[in-house]
Amino acid sequence: MKYSFEDYNEYNVLKIPLMLFLVNLYLLKQVLIFVLPMISSVPFLVKFAHEQFSVALLFSSLPAALVIVGMLRRAPKTRSPIIRGIWRWGRFLLLSTLVLEVGFIILYIVLGIKKIDGASLMFIYIDVVLIFFLAKSLRVRDVFAEFPDKETPSGVKP
Repeated sequence: MKYSFEDYNEYNVLKIPLMLFLVNLYLLKQVLIFVLPMISSVPFLVKFAHEQFSVALLFSSLPAALVIVGMLRRAPKTRSPIIRGIWRWGRFLLLSTLVLEVGFIILYIVLGIKKIDGASLMFIYIDVVLIFFLAKSLRVRDVFAEFPDKETPSGVKP
């Protein structure tokens, strides 16, 4: 057996690991950067948000937002083929968010739209590490390969 009994939820599919939740929350950072000036009056945070915000980077986080929807709707009662498709392609969606973000940051720097700063370098570094994590993790691959059957935990079809 590849995984222990505790790794499975009540629907007999692998639980979503905490690291995958954290990766997805990190990938939604552009949404936070977008709303930060609206919800904060701290000058440093507002300045940081204005320096780091870009519409292209905001749109690059849309695939990760789809995966969050898939995470929240991952249950047997979900009959939507769209949600099941989002989940099946979840790893690719997360990887595409990372690649788009790195690409846009590098493009902005090359075109002179943005200067290299510590935050950009940190984002690129973390993104590259996460690309390797998502590409190599067998657990992540297995989690996205499973979606609960259209049955209740007792095995009775709804």
